[in-house]
Amino acid sequence: MTDQNEHPNTKSNDITIWDRIVRLCHWMLVACFVTNYFIVEPGRLYHEIAGYTAVSFILLRLIWGFTRPITNYASFRTVNLHIREFKQHIQHLKQRNVPAQHGHNPFGWLMIFAVIILFLGLGVTGFIMEEVDAFFGNSTLEWIHGTFADVLYACVLIHVAAVFFVQYKGRVQLLRPMLVGKRRITKKNN
Repeated sequence: MTDQNEHPNTKSNDITIWDRIVRLCHWMLVACFVTNYFIVEPGRLYHEIAGYTAVSFILLRLIWGFTRPITNYASFRTVNLHIREFKQHIQHLKQRNVPAQHGHNPFGWLMIFAVIILFLGLGVTGFIMEEVDAFFGNSTLEWIHGTFADVLYACVLIHVAAVFFVQYKGRVQLLRPMLVGKRRITKKNN
């Protein structure tokens, strides 16, 4: 039986793109960021808890990324930031044919590294401001912490826009794999 949206001469298969740990880390970082940027006041207990939770999930994602086999899309060993990879991804977008068997494109990997650095920077500056008496109330450190948060917010906006753009332009599912782990692949029958 075919899905209503599928052509009757197509077969669909699901392939696993993101495992539970990757999805858990992603959505916990979303929750921690939203909590700290939009809901709780800086310096409050809940702000600190959300911040330390975010750093914990960043560390989990780093460990997970370095221990996965190269056949896993979450592995940092699959990162290829050669200029050729960027050009190839842009070409796939122009052709409206991003390969469904891919995990992150090179731009996505750059965003991951930016987010990791920003969350760790927020964790370190937040810790120093709250736990090191000599820096309590330090305006320069507060400015750095706030700037990291604002840059992370800009990255979030770019990330969300890029996901929708690449999903539409490249004709590849990006949202579904981050929700359920699997991407639906459809192949025309000959």
